[in-house]
Amino acid sequence: MYKAFAFIILLLFVAACSTTPSVRPPNDNELPKGDQGGAQKVGKPYKIAGKWYYPKEDPTYDEIGQASWYGRQFHGKKTANGEVYNMNSLTAAHKTLPLPSFVKVTNLANGRSIVLRVNDRGPFVDSRILDVSRRGAQLLGFQKQGVTRVRVQASDANGNVVNPTPAKQYAEASKDTEISHYVQIGSFSRKTSADEQARMVLLAGETPKIQETVIDGRTLWRVRIGPLLNRNLAQEILDRLVGRGFYETRIFTEQKR
Repeated sequence: MYKAFAFIILLLFVAACSTTPSVRPPNDNELPKGDQGGAQKVGKPYKIAGKWYYPKEDPTYDEIGQASWYGRQFHGKKTANGEVYNMNSLTAAHKTLPLPSFVKVTNLANGRSIVLRVNDRGPFVDSRILDVSRRGAQLLGFQKQGVTRVRVQASDANGNVVNPTPAKQYAEASKDTEISHYVQIGSFSRKTSADEQARMVLLAGETPKIQETVIDGRTLWRVRIGPLLNRNLAQEILDRLVGRGFYETRIFTEQKR
């Protein structure tokens, strides 16, 4: 009787294992396609740090903002939809897009674009719209900076988007551009002051540069974002900075001499 009972338990165990979906971490450099046993869902509204987020279908999603990346601390752990996070695969976290979904991500500082699979929630920082894997940050060229300005568009796994507006209108201007726009946060006679201002702007989620210039025989250090091709983008950045307390921020439009 005991042998028969043990045999029945064994059969039940095997049956349970055969119906449980296998969960594996995606391979390095892989764009996962949904073979990890994770759930497919839009998700219910949820609250983080006192703020509510409302997941929804958004096939025309197209937004500009800051992207950061997350790595070893979450490596091997489950994502929000039950897949396994591999910091060396091509995945991302978003606050409200369906899980999973695909996005085309363009780094506006250098024009690089890649496709990522959104299978996690985050980042829960107001100025950031996307967290990418470490490999994603490497391919987009901002791993060392930690944060960069990106354009995120809903897409399919091949990077096809519903509204393929050229990303170049959002990008930074090249050296050959005749007219450039700069968002200037401040101008200082001491570089240490400019360094401190740049640090504060970086903490606010933007990516400034310090430019040294000489005006009327005086050396000045200007804290700026740019050059930018698009005046509207410059205005968006200015509005965000003023909203965060940088009240002296101005837009300067300059023509190449």
